[in-house]
Amino acid sequence: MEPDRRLAPAQFTEASLQVFVMCGLLALLVFVTGWWNPQFLSAYSLRSVLRDTAIWSLFALGQAIVIISGGIDLSVGSLIAFVGVLALMLLGDDFGLALPTVLVIVSSFAVFVGVLHGSLICGLNLQPFLVTLCSLLILRGLARVMTHDRTVSFDAGEHALLRTLGAGSLCGVPIPVFILAGALVPLGFFMHHTVPGRYLYAIGSNVDAARYSGVRVNALRIVSYALCSLLTAVAAVLEAGDVASVPPSNAGLAYEMYGITGAVLGGCSLRGGQGSLLGVVVGMATLRVIKSVVIFFNLSTYWTFAVTGLVLLAAVVVDSLVRARSQSR
Repeated sequence: MEPDRRLAPAQFTEASLQVFVMCGLLALLVFVTGWWNPQFLSAYSLRSVLRDTAIWSLFALGQAIVIISGGIDLSVGSLIAFVGVLALMLLGDDFGLALPTVLVIVSSFAVFVGVLHGSLICGLNLQPFLVTLCSLLILRGLARVMTHDRTVSFDAGEHALLRTLGAGSLCGVPIPVFILAGALVPLGFFMHHTVPGRYLYAIGSNVDAARYSGVRVNALRIVSYALCSLLTAVAAVLEAGDVASVPPSNAGLAYEMYGITGAVLGGCSLRGGQGSLLGVVVGMATLRVIKSVVIFFNLSTYWTFAVTGLVLLAAVVVDSLVRARSQSR
């Protein structure tokens, strides 16, 4: 017997309302920042915002899928650093592999990491927080050991394709935006229009009810972690191509927090069972614009993390109040 399918539509409606509110906030931030400093609305600045939003949204989408299924992944930032370092090392003179081969290797490694996370969490009944926290430390440490804590870079002339993927544009639109769209459409269809996708919502809402209904809970949760790691690897390669270098100690620093914040702003509940993938993109765009607000309002960049933390706290408080109000009806 299948879980009650009425769960997803009702929760998606709540998420849609939050997405609508976030769209309004995003528009307000863009308007106010552009009014305060017109340079924000320059073509270069907008392309930068679009590019960063697309890259950030990729790993945030993976984080959202995990959160919807009732889990969390704290290893995202360290995985970005490790995959970025690994990709550039494999492209370098010591290995000299072609980019398609490198993409297959780093994607396979990322999927392995995700499957390992899911297997440890489901097979040994470990807490997702602890498992992925361990990976955060392990992957960051390995990235620094592999490079002796030195920045790894590549020659844009020798690896023009990688540079184009990360920093190129098509008709004035950054290439990562097209890659995000190519990932968002099938992911949205999977989550909202397929039985396994609806099951992920059901698992996040009530894992015991889903299990008693015959849902293969462990298999689907492992899939969610594998998807998260795969999308993170794609983001890592694009960011490496954009920046043309990967500092192992700083690359992806605090990105797990950005991913969680963007997911929550986009309508995902940290309790699981609720969320909109399109909303995640809006949430990440809001975070990226907030970063620009700090810059264009001539504030110290030290405020970036503080503002992000305040935004996340506000989103969590609002989510808690909405949940309490809906349960009291």
